[in-house]
This record gives sequence, structure tokens and C-alpha cells, in this order.
Amino acid sequence: MKLNLLKGAFLVFSLFILSSSYAQYGIEVNYGLNGVFEPGITNVSHFGGGVTYDFDESYGVKLDFASDKFRSDILELNEETGVDITRISIQGTANISSLVSRASSYDFFNLIAHAGGGYSLVKSSIPGGGNDNLVNIIGGLTPRFRITDGLYFAIDTSVIFNISQHYNFDGTYAYDNVVNSFTGITYNVTGGIIYKFNEY
Repeated sequence: MKLNLLKGAFLVFSLFILSSSYAQYGIEVNYGLNGVFEPGITNVSHFGGGVTYDFDESYGVKLDFASDKFRSDILELNEETGVDITRISIQGTANISSLVSRASSYDFFNLIAHAGGGYSLVKSSIPGGGNDNLVNIIGGLTPRFRITDGLYFAIDTSVIFNISQHYNFDGTYAYDNVVNSFTGITYNVTGGIIYKFNEY
């Protein structure tokens, strides 16, 4: 299932690229803070990256991945446990600044919105713990600052919903006589670099 989903993601992204003659693509990497709203875990252990493609000054698409680690103390086990989450997503992007004014796409500052979905692998760090294969939904905003032609510094804020998650963020299995699933909500606040090839 995982392999087929990855193949499908790359195929869709390739079709997007081949369907336009605009041909402006780029790469991005980021690192920073990740957290959980409940039970209130915060770590600096997020790493992400991706490949972007712009149809024009306003709209684009990106294929991105991320790795996040969440850890919490469990008194019963007298140790720190948690989950590791690996994510891959396809997202649409919109340059809000450019939508307000086309000329602003060349400015020092642009605000980018992004949203989409994909696949998440949740792995418990407890010895003998298992894995969870999930669908994710992601959305966020990226303030982008031009360093020089094609090179940007970006600050991204994203919220991710992992649908039908079975492992709590402390690594324990979610159950109460019967197996329970829930929507795991996480967030990222990161800094990173974006490079656009052949920028218009």
C-alpha cells in the first residue's frame, strides 16, 4: 500500500510538470519546532524537504516529506517514549501576495499558502510497539523572504491531521476495552531555504 501510494504521488507530480511549458521548479529544506496540541508535547526535531513546481506567479504544487519525533515521560514505564512520524504529501500552493498584486511576486516578501494530503507512517518507540499507516491532511502559511534571485529564506507554519491514528503520542496503544482511533493533530514551525531554478 505504501509503495503504491508513493508511486501514485510521483506519477501525479510528474504529470503536473509535463502539462505546462512554464517549467519553473525548485527545492526546499526546513528544520525546526514540532508539537502536539494534546497532550502538549513540544520538540525541536522536525526535518523536512520537498520539490516544488510553479505553474505561474500565483499557483503551484509541491511534493514534500517530513520526519518528526515526539517524546513524553511515562511514569508507569519510568522512561521517555513516544512516536516517530514520517510523512509524504502532495500540496497545492498559492502566492497570496501575487494574487493581491501580480507585481508583488518580485518583491522582497511574499506570503505563500499551501494545503493538501498524503500518507503518514506512525511508529511507536516502545519496545514491541507497532506501526500505523494513516492518511494525512495538511495546511499552512509560509512567509518567504528573497535573499537573491531564486534563493529565499522561509518560515513555515503548518498543521497536520493524521486520520484514524491508533497510537498515542507517548507511544502507547489507544484502547479502552476496544481499539480506539482518533485524529492526531500536530504542528510545525520551521525555518528553511527555498531555491527556484530558472526563476522568471
